[in-house]
Amino acid sequence: MSFVVVGTNHRYSHIELREEISFSKRGLQDAFNFLRETGVLKSSVILSTCNRVEIYASTGTAESGIHQIKDFLSRFYEINGKDLWPYLYIYRDEDALRHLFRVASGLDSLILGESQILGQVNSAFHESGKNGFVDPSLGEIFNSAISSAGKVHLQTSISEGKVSIGSVAVDFIKERIGSFLSKNILIIGVGKVTELVLKYLEKEGKNVVFISNRTFERAQSLARQIGAKAVKFDNLKEYLSKADVVITATKSPHFIINKQIIEEAVSQKRLLIVDLALPRDVDPRIKEIDRIELFDIEDLTKVIQRNRDKKKHEALKAEQIIEDEVQRLCQELSGLGQERALLR
Repeated sequence: MSFVVVGTNHRYSHIELREEISFSKRGLQDAFNFLRETGVLKSSVILSTCNRVEIYASTGTAESGIHQIKDFLSRFYEINGKDLWPYLYIYRDEDALRHLFRVASGLDSLILGESQILGQVNSAFHESGKNGFVDPSLGEIFNSAISSAGKVHLQTSISEGKVSIGSVAVDFIKERIGSFLSKNILIIGVGKVTELVLKYLEKEGKNVVFISNRTFERAQSLARQIGAKAVKFDNLKEYLSKADVVITATKSPHFIINKQIIEEAVSQKRLLIVDLALPRDVDPRIKEIDRIELFDIEDLTKVIQRNRDKKKHEALKAEQIIEDEVQRLCQELSGLGQERALLR
């Protein structure tokens, strides 16, 4: 058995490519159906987040697995290989294990030590298992990676402090506007990212928060928790005109804010928009409007770098824990392989 990973992340590819090959919830199910019909990658996990798209697989040989993953991505998304291959990284066997363990622990994240990725790895693993794509070897690998990440968070301070995209976004906005006092804030979307944003906004003495979502009941539920006002998605243009700051993070496959909407809703006032979604919620052409400031995840680099600088020492401790766990698992898998060979 070989273990491989093929993927791309925020360091290897531009946001437009990651948007093109990201897997929505429905897209993930379509992918499993596609794999089932084609009979390839019978033991694999697809991890798709706002900063990475990766496919892990246990295969007969590393090269056959890598070929199948690349072919699957190209065929599933109808992308010419020449437009995709330069942006992919490939890891085999021990290096692939090390990569997965680092990803699960938050060491490969845009925000060093962020803990949300562990839940995303766990969710991707269980989704694959639910669809019948996890063999015993892959199951042992992912269970070990998840357990190792738990040790990292328990034995180091890598995940302490502000380690979510929500907290970074709030700090970034404060640097741009100085204070949230007297500012009207419009939040679009009610997922985990916006919940984290609201958690940190609560500490900032914000003025008025409007929460909008395509499912109005979910917007109402979240708004009640923090004393905000839920607004219907159909009224988005009206509340864009009232907002000083817009933070959006939906799972829409299309732009929910385009240039025309902004031009109609916002006349002379200035507006700051932070788009935390992937695929993006806001048409990047909005940057052409002088009075509008638009930023996405890749623009939050200064705040993110300060976070990384503070945690270098904890990162070294985490790397050692991961290396010990990887070596332990390699020995276990080697012994298991020999045992199975004897049984045959």
